[in-house]
Amino acid sequence: MLFLTIIRHYLLWHYTEAYKELFSVSKNLIWFVVNFFSLPQLLKTLLSPWKRIVEEKKRSWNFEDFASRILINILSRIIGAIMRLIVISIGLVCLLITIVIAVTTCVLWVFMPAIIIGCFVLGITYLFV
Repeated sequence: MLFLTIIRHYLLWHYTEAYKELFSVSKNLIWFVVNFFSLPQLLKTLLSPWKRIVEEKKRSWNFEDFASRILINILSRIIGAIMRLIVISIGLVCLLITIVIAVTTCVLWVFMPAIIIGCFVLGITYLFV
C-alpha cells in the first residue's frame, strides 16, 4: 500500500508542480538567450556606428574633409550593421534551438513515466533473452 501511495504522490508531483517548474525553467532559458545576445538593444542600434568610430567635423570647411568624413561615417555604420546582423543571426539561431529543446522537453515530460517503465521492462527482457 505504501508503494501505491508513493507512486500516487510522484505522479501528482510529476504532472503538476514539476511541469510548472519545467515551464518556468524554459521561460528563464529563453529570457537568458535573448538577453545574452542583447537582441533588443542590437535591433535598436542596428545602424549605429561601429564602436562609435566617427569622424568629427573640423573647424574650417573643406570639401575633401567633408567627403572623407561622410565616407568614414557611412562605412562605420555599414560595418556596425553587418556585425550586429551577424550577432543577431547567431542569437536567433540559439533562440530557435532553445525553443525547440524546451518544447521537446515539455512534450517528453508528459510521457516520461511511461518511457521509464518501458525502458525498465525492455532491459529486464533483454537480460533473460
